[in-house]
Amino acid sequence: MSQTSKIIPLNIVYSYPVHWDSFHILRDYVQNFYDSVPVDQWSQRFQYEFCDGTLAMRIENTTFSYEWLLHIGASTKTSSTEKHAGYFGEGFKIASLCALRDKKWAIKMSSGNWNLNVICIDQTIDGQGVKMLAYDISETNESNQKSELVLQGVSEDDFALFKTVLKSFYYPENELLGEKIWEDAEGAVYTRSKVEYDRKLPYNYDYGRKGIVFCGYQLRGSNPFDLVVCLHDFEQNDRERDNLLNMEVVTIFKRISVQLTAAASIRMLEKMRRVWLSNRTKRFDFENWSPVLQRLLLNILYSSNCCSEFKQKYPNLLFLEPKLNRLQMNLRQEARSWYNNYRDKYTLVGEPFSVLGYPSLEDECRRNGGLVIDKNVAPGIESNCFTILEDVCKQMFNGFFIADPWPQHKVITNPKATYHGMATLRKNKRKQSNAHHLCVRNKIECVYLKRTIFESDKFYDGLSTYVHEMCHMFGGDSSENFSLGLTLAMEILLQNTTIVESAHEKWKQQFASQQRV
Repeated sequence: MSQTSKIIPLNIVYSYPVHWDSFHILRDYVQNFYDSVPVDQWSQRFQYEFCDGTLAMRIENTTFSYEWLLHIGASTKTSSTEKHAGYFGEGFKIASLCALRDKKWAIKMSSGNWNLNVICIDQTIDGQGVKMLAYDISETNESNQKSELVLQGVSEDDFALFKTVLKSFYYPENELLGEKIWEDAEGAVYTRSKVEYDRKLPYNYDYGRKGIVFCGYQLRGSNPFDLVVCLHDFEQNDRERDNLLNMEVVTIFKRISVQLTAAASIRMLEKMRRVWLSNRTKRFDFENWSPVLQRLLLNILYSSNCCSEFKQKYPNLLFLEPKLNRLQMNLRQEARSWYNNYRDKYTLVGEPFSVLGYPSLEDECRRNGGLVIDKNVAPGIESNCFTILEDVCKQMFNGFFIADPWPQHKVITNPKATYHGMATLRKNKRKQSNAHHLCVRNKIECVYLKRTIFESDKFYDGLSTYVHEMCHMFGGDSSENFSLGLTLAMEILLQNTTIVESAHEKWKQQFASQQRV
């Protein structure tokens, strides 16, 4: 067997300022093997062993020329139309520089009739001595039908990282993948297995280490669902960034969802239940999941069987319109109040679900008689009782409630309405404060009280509800300004018991006179 040898400088200065950690070095070594065999053969053909600090990895019946390892940008994949995991053609050279210089590993590569050792040599540039990365290559006239890489000086921790690196490549036997939902030549969707998400693997901070996203056959990010989504032709061209952006994750989901069958769409949609309430409210909102939901629901709609199956399984979904005018906002508030009594029956979802024929929250509330039905106050007891409440408030809350003119009055006539009272508001454009230095944010246009309040023994209920609604001039129910205003109003009531009792007597007289009639 004849043998020839030569040393080939790589024109990479040993001090070249790039520093990869063990994970990235091993990933790029593995990538060269991964790209040499079909994905469905990877787990059977790729072999490795580790003993006494030596890590060997090999693939049988696959060889290539060492000339592909000589130049930055050169790769056996450069002109290939086949899909692959590598993009920049620099993996082996830069990985070897960092492995030799920083990790002090010995690196030996062989394929067919050649083998090489990665070494450092002295060279002169412009009269100055520099160290240069090089290959010490030997060739024989006999060919060994395998490609093998041997790394010496590898620690136990680095070998553990190597096993994590193997999980960062897409192949059906990857233990991070659970049950297959859908697959074709362009990508795949799996459920997420129970295997732990290794801390060294890329992930999206906002989504945590939950679901997984493969693009270009490599794990590049995470998603917030128990899903593994793989889009093979999505190339990330930023070499400085390992992780996908959130908007890129959503884009991958959108591209995969276009290809899914109706049955697969149901499975994927169910895994995404935590975002069913998503609505797109901004023109440019690239991280919103609503377009993904819409595409999956359209896929389901196109299959009558799957559509019926989904609606049978989820019969009581109510969608929320994303954009509301002032009147619609009032209806939404009423409908939400009604919904709070039926949470066990209904589930709120986003507008995309309307494509399957689900009703809106407001429509279902109206259908069940839950919306407020109001009427103007008729002369008689209701009108007189409203006047009593208005008069007592004018007496006690002079300088506290800023109302000019005083609000109109209406009666809630729907017995199923959940409100005892409500108020219609208009934003106060003036900067106003009351005597207690509370900012008056709204003007109260009308105060509504439920018809059931107008009974002989309901004065205190009526007064407290009326005062509550008037306090909305300071803000909404959840605002600090409203809470402070309501607290002060209750204190004023307690300090004026004589006025309150006088009004109480007038209230009772309205019903006593009715009984005499």
